[in-house]
Amino acid sequence: MRNLAQRFRDEEGLTLVELLAAIALSALLLMLVSTVLTTSLMAYGRINDETELRNQAITLSSSLQAKLKNATRIIDGDAVGPLGQFQAEVLTDVLSGSTQPVAVRLDDGNLYVNGSRMNEDGLSLAGSFFVKDGSGLQLHLKFRHINKADVEPLYLFVSIKFIS
Repeated sequence: MRNLAQRFRDEEGLTLVELLAAIALSALLLMLVSTVLTTSLMAYGRINDETELRNQAITLSSSLQAKLKNATRIIDGDAVGPLGQFQAEVLTDVLSGSTQPVAVRLDDGNLYVNGSRMNEDGLSLAGSFFVKDGSGLQLHLKFRHINKADVEPLYLFVSIKFIS
């Protein structure tokens, strides 16, 4: 016990080399921790933005499918190739056979159904189009965030078959 107490009394403090080594190791450890934390936060933000885009895309495409699920034909004639807009005849009452027209239009990155905008602010559908085929309609939808360029666009392909 005396030897240990004597050693502590003989110690006169830290040398400059020891102090610099301690500071350098602390700085290195701090840089490592901050890099891991920053990378984790950026990954969390990106994944959160991608999930939000996916949820908005699924909600919008499901809503559009619900509006067109009983479509019997495209009214706008025999258009071939990509369509930016169309009018579909949708069966509203199976017993009476009554139908109702549903107008769908893509304009400046926005989707309109019967004149009402379907997509939220900040969500663009620029690059989307529709294709009429013999038995139905194909929706080629491209979703992207307007203000978040680092989030990759999301592409959805939906096929709607006409009922007879």
